[in-house]
Amino acid sequence: MKILELYLKNFRCFGEETFDFSENFNVLIGDNATGKTVILDALAIAVSSFFLGIDGIFAQNISKDDIRHIAKIQGETPTLESILPVKVSCRALLEEGMEGMTGTNAEKTRWSRIRKKVSGKTTSEHGTGLSIYVDQLQKAVKSEKELLDTYEKHEELIEWQSTPLPVICYYRTGRLWTQKKTSTTNTIQPGSRFRGYENYINGSYKLETLIEWFRTWELASLQQGKVFNTLVGVKNAITSAMIDWKEVSYDILSGELLITSNDKQTLPIRMLSDGVRNLIGIIADIAIRCVYLNPQFEADAARLTKGIVLIDEIDLHLHPKWQRRIVEDLQRTFPNIQFFATTHSPFIIQSLRQGKLINLNDTPYSKYEGKSIEDIVEDIMGIELPQYSQRKLSMLKAAEEYYKVLQEAESCVQNDPIRLEKLKERLDELSLPFSDNPAYHAFLNMERLAKGV
Repeated sequence: MKILELYLKNFRCFGEETFDFSENFNVLIGDNATGKTVILDALAIAVSSFFLGIDGIFAQNISKDDIRHIAKIQGETPTLESILPVKVSCRALLEEGMEGMTGTNAEKTRWSRIRKKVSGKTTSEHGTGLSIYVDQLQKAVKSEKELLDTYEKHEELIEWQSTPLPVICYYRTGRLWTQKKTSTTNTIQPGSRFRGYENYINGSYKLETLIEWFRTWELASLQQGKVFNTLVGVKNAITSAMIDWKEVSYDILSGELLITSNDKQTLPIRMLSDGVRNLIGIIADIAIRCVYLNPQFEADAARLTKGIVLIDEIDLHLHPKWQRRIVEDLQRTFPNIQFFATTHSPFIIQSLRQGKLINLNDTPYSKYEGKSIEDIVEDIMGIELPQYSQRKLSMLKAAEEYYKVLQEAESCVQNDPIRLEKLKERLDELSLPFSDNPAYHAFLNMERLAKGV
């Protein structure tokens, strides 16, 4: 399941727009309030159409806050007018090879979510492709035997669970909430494969949930005297994406989830920096969802599972050295997942090789992969002279204007005393940025004295 095109009509800040996407990694950039997160929210609504055919999973709807509004003046009173209908539509590529679907039909599959009234509900317009796809998945999973109580018998069940399910999840900027150390001793009981869709859109992983999952499988491994491939797969996903860390494990005595670095330093995950903990949380959460959804893939669940993952501000709390490689780390660890991410980081843009950059500032650009950070920041992100601080840029502009005003003032010394006084005031203002540099400030005053101003 991959989104190839998104069409928006009257959705928040967009009147009518169409966006084309790569099947690999999509990065959205632009100034604040240009609509990066809006596109992710719209994608979440579009993709959640999948859950309209899945029992027990909530589908995200178009809310009142998603309706586009236009300010109008009636008399002397400004009002906001709701613009309807709101439409979120997409063209998607669904899993080929499913009964009743061909590759061509799958590629042309379209569906829409629509809200026609302010107080109305979200309705759906589905093509036959999505209906067939979801219906077959639902029937296949429902026809499976009930999950058994022991992990030994549960492993036998894996042999005939062959219908692949796509992973779908959305990590919002609120994903890194305060994570407190938990003293829980709970383990996770066997459940439906659809458990991999729970809280898919709530925007956060929960550290206690990760600890419970690792605790469950570590205890099962000890009890049965063998290592489960599902546990190996999740651990491998974390260490694949976090190349500075070589091992992750659950310590039964302390009840802590531990991670060991390449230099053999071991720490509880809760004690890591926000950026590293955030990244581990996302990777582990995606990998565990893949295991829930596709246990038949065992240790290869992260690598073989397809689907869609949305990440708002992918660079959140990350050091630049992590920003430079996070895109490739995720693509290497989850090669069959289509990613959509927003960012303000030039390092993310620089590292994007297999994917598409979507610039909402409409800044013309050509190649970005492999360019210098200065070129990306200036040519693509529209920041003037990025090698200088904003203060230095202000000082350069002030100095340039200072000399122009000084030349004009010199010409007014003899014939225009009124204009001269105004120019002197402007010179005083322009010299202020240099007041903390006594030598240069003195130089400017000497220039004025030499001109008789």
